[in-house]
Amino acid sequence: MIIDCKSIAQDIKNKIKNIIAEDGYAPVLYIYQVGDNPASNAYIRGKLRDCEEVGIEAKLIKLSENITEDELNNKILEDYNYNWEDMDGIIVQLPLPKHINPKNICIPDAVDVDGFNSTSPFQPCTPLGVMKIFDSIGYNLDGKNVLVCGQSDIVGRPLVDMLIKRHCNVISVNSTGSTMKAIALEFEIVDVIISAVGKRNFLIPFDIDRVKVCIDVGINYDENGKQHGDCSDDVYDMKDIKVTPRIGGVGLMTRAMLLYNMCVARYGEHKMEEVIG
Repeated sequence: MIIDCKSIAQDIKNKIKNIIAEDGYAPVLYIYQVGDNPASNAYIRGKLRDCEEVGIEAKLIKLSENITEDELNNKILEDYNYNWEDMDGIIVQLPLPKHINPKNICIPDAVDVDGFNSTSPFQPCTPLGVMKIFDSIGYNLDGKNVLVCGQSDIVGRPLVDMLIKRHCNVISVNSTGSTMKAIALEFEIVDVIISAVGKRNFLIPFDIDRVKVCIDVGINYDENGKQHGDCSDDVYDMKDIKVTPRIGGVGLMTRAMLLYNMCVARYGEHKMEEVIG
């Protein structure tokens, strides 16, 4: 069964829109784009649409592809120091040119609404979106055995922490951990699998026929430029498993959680949890 992430994300956006309308103040998001990467352009178009839909003011700052790391960081800090009273969030859109390491980007914690800094007060958007999926479909994670494939700093590792806080038993493997993945699935001890490795056909029906929920976070492209997840195409035809779709899945939840974090920055997490849960 395909999980309707589009409806889940839309419900969250509708609630956020109401919160902003009631307050009468539009939170302000600064988006920094380096260069003119087509993927970056597509991601930003989606975020700009989302912001307009819910009433968040988005300011796009486009910078030369040749800008250095130091120049980019200086620009961010200069804007923050000058506009911090009217700035609720900052994101630097990925992907970045090869000469800029995303780990070296300096975004002040108070406005790090992507949750990339280890000291950020905000939860990373993609893991937070995954957790909202479980809540929205009414799946009780307490005591469940969860296999997390992928150990990135912005998806896999934060997810492990979030799942442990929900009293899950977590098995974490990296993108080369096929043997450990196979052992866990062969012994039929996995209730939930979350895959974020970016490898096509990393998960096939034979692997996950006893799994209850499959969350596919991975993104990769075939030789024709068609986007795929970590699941093979025939996984989506399985009847006894809840699975996120290849298109319109976790990506929509990630975008919705960016809006959520913007409102946390403006109104506080307690109020947002009261309204959205």
